Amino acid sequence: MILIRADANEKTGSGHVMRCLSVASAFKAKGETVRFVTADTKSYVLISSKGFDCEVLDTDFSDMEGEINKLTSIVSLYNPSLLIIDSYFVTERYFAELGKLVKTAYVDDLNEKVWDVDFLINYNVFASEYYYSGYENTKTKLLLTPEFAPLRDEFRNQAPHENKDSVTDILVSAGGSDPARISERIISEICPLLPSIRFHFIIGALNPRIDEIKKMEKGNVVLHVNEQHIADLMRVCDIAVSASGSTLYELCACGVPTIVYTLADNQIPAAKLFDKLGIMHNSGDCRFDEKFISNLESCIRKLIVDIDTRTKMSYNMQHLVDGRGAERLAERLLS
Repeated sequence: MILIRADANEKTGSGHVMRCLSVASAFKAKGETVRFVTADTKSYVLISSKGFDCEVLDTDFSDMEGEINKLTSIVSLYNPSLLIIDSYFVTERYFAELGKLVKTAYVDDLNEKVWDVDFLINYNVFASEYYYSGYENTKTKLLLTPEFAPLRDEFRNQAPHENKDSVTDILVSAGGSDPARISERIISEICPLLPSIRFHFIIGALNPRIDEIKKMEKGNVVLHVNEQHIADLMRVCDIAVSASGSTLYELCACGVPTIVYTLADNQIPAAKLFDKLGIMHNSGDCRFDEKFISNLESCIRKLIVDIDTRTKMSYNMQHLVDGRGAERLAERLLS
């Protein structure tokens, strides 16, 4: 059995659970039993809908040490071969206590410390630029770079993206909860300026303003609430606007020319490096830049008229991510 410890809520978004669900599916395909463990019930429905059992700790997701006793009881009960943890609130004591009972794997986007774990996973584009010498001569096996990006099966081996002369559809993905209200701002401030283009907004299940946003669906605004076929939607779009996060790697697999923006400090390295490598355009940080919307509009307009840049971006994206990262992760972790 594999245990996966992850949370999804309005504050953390759904990315942690979504990428772990991809890994869980890869384990399941190899005949492994997978069970999730979450702090509260906010991600229970999402996890259960994908066919996985879930243990709820009834704890504070931001206080990982406070859950140690409950989690160790679950580990002792199920005796898993591996515990995968995906949270930014881990501590050294947390891993020390759990490591006494089970092999551990940590999904680490931040590289803030050298963690005492058996596997450390960082599939981000910037992972190769991090300084990992602290793990030399330790038991930890490093699984780094986008070849391990844990995407769902629908993103595997996508055909080359077709870039048309005329842009007709733009995808907007603002994350699971969209705390910065970017969806509403684009609907109000950019969509009216480009009436001939359909804007497809992915509205996540954790967005607390779903009912409000639904009232804004008119004209060239198309809402996709709890969309189950994201890859199909991405393929029909000519350009994407996305918050920095796991969605970027899905867009890479589909080859959709993307404009990325950031709304948290930990998202900045990926956005900057994607831009530097010519894989995506970075429109900036929506929290602090008063000209963010105008910058975003400018980026959109430039891509609309520049098919050569869009074609080059698509090529670079699909050569970075092939959608088989979850399968590779499962193989390495099982070995």
